[in-house]
Amino acid sequence: MSDARLRVSATKAFASRTDRLLAMNQALDRELARLSQSVGSSQSALLTEMVQYHLGLTRKREQSGKRLRANLALLTCEAFGKRYADALWAAVAVELVHNFSLVFDDVQDGDELRRGRPSVWKVWGAGQAINAGAALEALVTRAVVDLLPARHADRTRAALSILTECMLAICRGQVLDLEFEQRVEVSVDEYTEMIGLKTGALFRCAAQLGAVAAGAGEEAAERAGRFGYHLGLAYQVIDDLLGIWASTDRTGKPAGSDLRNGKKTLPTLYALKHGPAAGRRQLRALLARANFTGPQLEAARAILAQANADAYCRRQASEHLAEARLQLFGMTERPNWALRALADMVSTLESSL
Repeated sequence: MSDARLRVSATKAFASRTDRLLAMNQALDRELARLSQSVGSSQSALLTEMVQYHLGLTRKREQSGKRLRANLALLTCEAFGKRYADALWAAVAVELVHNFSLVFDDVQDGDELRRGRPSVWKVWGAGQAINAGAALEALVTRAVVDLLPARHADRTRAALSILTECMLAICRGQVLDLEFEQRVEVSVDEYTEMIGLKTGALFRCAAQLGAVAAGAGEEAAERAGRFGYHLGLAYQVIDDLLGIWASTDRTGKPAGSDLRNGKKTLPTLYALKHGPAAGRRQLRALLARANFTGPQLEAARAILAQANADAYCRRQASEHLAEARLQLFGMTERPNWALRALADMVSTLESSL
C-alpha cells in the first residue's frame, strides 16, 4: 500500500476539498525546505544537500514520500474543528521523525534504494548518512520551537513529551528489530510489540499531536492516539506483505528486500511456526544467508505461500483496521470532511487486503 494511494483516497470523494489538502502539503513542504536550509553552513553545505536530498526537496518532481504521517496530524487537527495551520508544527515534526529514522534504517539494513533512488548512505557513505540523520533529528525540536504558535505556547511541554516518547519507542523498536535478525526464534507477540514501538508509535504520535494542536484535551488525544496506533499496525503488516511480494516499482526498494536482509517480518514468522516442517527448515536456512539469489527468493516465497502466511497477515491487518475505525468513530461528535478523510484511509487499506 503506497502513501500516495492513501492520500488520493482521502480526497477522492471530496473533490471540492482537494485544493485544501494540496495547500496543506505545500505549506508543509515550504517549512521543511526552510528548516532544512538552516542545518548547514558555508563550510558544511553538504549537510544541507544530504538532508534536502533525502526529503525530496532538491529538484521538482523528485520522490519525497507522500507525507502520510504528517497528513495524519493535519487531518486530525481539522477533525477536531481547528485549522490545519494550527498543526503545521506537529506535521513538520512528525515528518522529520519519520525521515531521520529512515536514514538510520537504511544504514543499518544496507538498503541501497529509498523511494526508487539511491539512499543517502549509498550516495555519500554510512558516516555522512549518520550525520544527515542526526541533523534531521535535531530539527524535530526546532520545528516545535519555531512553528508552534505563540498563543499556544502552553502546549509545548505536551508536544515535546509526546515526540520524545515516540522517538525513544522507535529506538527501542529498532534495537529489537536488529536483535531479531540474529535470533533463531522470535514469536509473533514479540514481533507485534516491535512494530508497535516503531510504526505504531509514530502513527499514534501524529494523531496525538494533531489533537494537541487542536486543543482537544487529554482524553480526545488518547483516543486519537489509539486510532493512529492501530492504523499504523495495519499499515506495517500490509507493508510486510509488500516487502516480500511487491515489485521495486511499487515499493521503491529492492524486490523482496526484507527476505534478502534476513528480516523476520510477520509472514516469515508465521511460516516458521505454522508451515510444513520441511519448509520451515529450508526457510530458516535461507534467512541465514547474507543475500538471496533469484531462485532462492522464489523458493522462500513459495514456502510462505504454502503456510498461508499472506492470509494470516491479511486477517491481522483487518482486525487492526476494525479497531482503528472504532476509535475514529468515537473521536468527535461533529463529523466533518477531515474525519471522513481519515475514515477513507482505513477504507483504502482495507481495499488492498
